[in-house]
Amino acid sequence: MDSDLIGVTLKMSVKNFLETGLRKNLPELPNTTGLALREAAKVISNVTLARKGCKPSGRTGSRLALFFLRTVVSYLLPGCGYQAIVGSSHMTAETNKEKPLRLALIGMSGAGKTFWTKRLAESGVPAISCDDCIEQKLAPGLAAGGYTGINGVAAWMGWPDSPSYAQRESDYLTEEIHTLDEVLTELEKHREKSLVLDTTGSVIHAGNNLLMRLRRQMTIVYLAATTQEQQLLIERYLNDPKPVLWRGAFQAKPRESPRETAARCYPALIAARRQSYEALAHCTLQVASLRDGSLDAAAFLGMIHSKIEAAR
Repeated sequence: MDSDLIGVTLKMSVKNFLETGLRKNLPELPNTTGLALREAAKVISNVTLARKGCKPSGRTGSRLALFFLRTVVSYLLPGCGYQAIVGSSHMTAETNKEKPLRLALIGMSGAGKTFWTKRLAESGVPAISCDDCIEQKLAPGLAAGGYTGINGVAAWMGWPDSPSYAQRESDYLTEEIHTLDEVLTELEKHREKSLVLDTTGSVIHAGNNLLMRLRRQMTIVYLAATTQEQQLLIERYLNDPKPVLWRGAFQAKPRESPRETAARCYPALIAARRQSYEALAHCTLQVASLRDGSLDAAAFLGMIHSKIEAAR
């Protein structure tokens, strides 16, 4: 594993990465805690209303979204120096200069990053899938081998013990770094833009510079699987393979099939990544708490807010 990766090296510890005043290897980062939720209430409640050109009220838009807006924003705003936009035509352009909703979801494949990205996108928040972007960048090489889709990318990479895997793993990571850089550059240029970013499981390998930029520009949420759920993630990977950067964690034994090695080594891969995910994230949500089918985008954002406030 590269020596400059966070969380799993002697060079940088979780404590150094996260705690204010203890980041020995990083410049001090601005406090973005809770930043995204202030805008989230506006986005959730005003998506439909903006299209109609009317203000939210008890008779227009979603009552649930309006309640979420009033409850969360009234809790967040006192004394914090931010202002909420609730569709008033009397508010000036200067008043409307507030922080956008920017969430980056991180975690292992199968944890629910894509599901919740889509849920938030349905509420009107712009969203980007890093997997889709990487696939597009790799398209010429994929097409040459007859590969398509995210499963095609996984098939193109092959098992880690195949002769072509090391080079293709490197090619994938190169395009992942390019994708993340492009996304962050756009956010840095257009600070008013909102975005939900569906990252890959290997985002932690993008290098410290990009990860620091990611923390500055977005609120990072780690969707964490419990020990009991690890087997489910393993089964999902084996039955519906997605691209995985093993980075040396795939260690075959004699007379062991690649599938058997993957099943045996995947828990170690999860454990190795967990520390890095936790170091990178502003808050962690347990996947088990998100399995309630009745949870909507507003409830998801409310859970993030609660976690961040509890950590203060």
